[in-house]
Amino acid sequence: MASIWLAHLTVYDPTLPGLRTLYFSSQGFTSGATPPPGGVAHTAYEPRIQQPAVLRRDCFDRGTTGGESRVGYGALELVNLDGGLDYLADLGIDGQPISLIFGSMARNGAPVWETVLVGTVEQPAIGWSSVTLRLRDRQAELAKPLSAATFAGTNALPAGLEGVDDIKGKTKPVCFGKVFNVSPPMVNTSRLIYQVSTGAISTVSAVYDRGLGLSKGADYASQADMETTAPSASTFRVWPAGGYFRLGSSPTGIVTADVTQGASASDRTTAQLIKQIALSMGIAAGDINAADVTALDAANSAEVGYWTDSSDDANEALDDLANSIGAWWGFDRLGKLRMQRFEAPSGTPAVYLEPADIIRIDRVANNDAGRGIPAWKVTLGYKKFFTVQANDLAGAVAVTRRQELAKDYRTVEAEDAAIKTRHTLATPLEFDTLLIDATAAQTECTRRLNLYKAERATITARLALDASLISSLDLGVVVRLTLPRFDMAAGRDFRVIGLQPDYKLRLIDVTLWG
Repeated sequence: MASIWLAHLTVYDPTLPGLRTLYFSSQGFTSGATPPPGGVAHTAYEPRIQQPAVLRRDCFDRGTTGGESRVGYGALELVNLDGGLDYLADLGIDGQPISLIFGSMARNGAPVWETVLVGTVEQPAIGWSSVTLRLRDRQAELAKPLSAATFAGTNALPAGLEGVDDIKGKTKPVCFGKVFNVSPPMVNTSRLIYQVSTGAISTVSAVYDRGLGLSKGADYASQADMETTAPSASTFRVWPAGGYFRLGSSPTGIVTADVTQGASASDRTTAQLIKQIALSMGIAAGDINAADVTALDAANSAEVGYWTDSSDDANEALDDLANSIGAWWGFDRLGKLRMQRFEAPSGTPAVYLEPADIIRIDRVANNDAGRGIPAWKVTLGYKKFFTVQANDLAGAVAVTRRQELAKDYRTVEAEDAAIKTRHTLATPLEFDTLLIDATAAQTECTRRLNLYKAERATITARLALDASLISSLDLGVVVRLTLPRFDMAAGRDFRVIGLQPDYKLRLIDVTLWG
């Protein structure tokens, strides 16, 4: 065995019923007493692998350094000339995990195994001569609604918290962190009860009727207390453990609220909310890189907040949170959730590349706004108002408050007009964030200006793939590139922002930025 590829595919078998694992290889193979990672001792593998999975992964969308994340995608091809895999059509495969393992023979004759991919199967395409398993990395597991609960509409008024026909089937709201001016649904029209989140919150710090603040009473201790005891007129009271508040008087117009979830400011950082949402969506704690959480908190510990009462999926929420501090998130090749602030390359490179390592290389324009031309100005939005109110406000609402309610974001700016002297096409950049504090927003705005006003290069390269690159080359790592061209004779550091390995051809295409 010079080298071999193995695949462990989990399937749902209705004849059991339950889950079982299928074992495939690129050549005949039976595991020994010490099995490959995730395998079982003395297990035969069907020699079916024709093309080991080609999986594209990027920090963001391809060739960009910010914005929406991108689910890694690819395919594993299995030989089916004899029809021996036709039975896969009767199994539940979509959404199930798959692992791809590479094996090579060490000098002592023992196999050395390297897990190169832990992903999710989207669906199989079963053909006459081959089976193609369409793959996604584990980010696909989060492409589902952040809030799956809906209102049943079963209130027997005046009791109940499920609404009646007015909100039946509507998505229940969820809140993470600190948010402003959200419009929560009224879940009990008889008792004027509103729900701001399906989970516990710390407080509702303010409630407004047509933009005019109401007085806050003492918190409720229980649902029964809330349902049986009305607040005083023109006041509101909160049941934090349930995520509700109740009004003491019928509102005259739209009701909005400022809500805080999380025991302390340190629980409301981008890193902590990404972790919290991932856990709520079923990602195991052991599959979240703890060091990344700690490092991202150290990079930016500012408070943020996310709220929705619609079918926003978890990917959208995590994108919005990560973009708030210029970070990226995603799953690495081993299926672990990673998160890092996107920064200029620094520190000790994980990989050193020279001409002998490179099959093809090009310097290209990236797909950011401005196509990689340095920016001279950055405008950053913060303290999002989830409900914009440009009119229908109470007459007593102050002018400054009216002006604030008419905009979804407050803004800060940072600029360096000198950049335009050298780069006449230099562009201003704009970012919206979920940061809530002006000082934190200004700090992040200035950081982004410094990041994007510098001259950067985007490089695409094709490399020969070997075992060392499989284990050391991943998204976010720093690579030092030394070339006799592109002003890199002394070496230049880059950050990996895209990867597409081809394990059959032993090649990997990388996108580098720095």
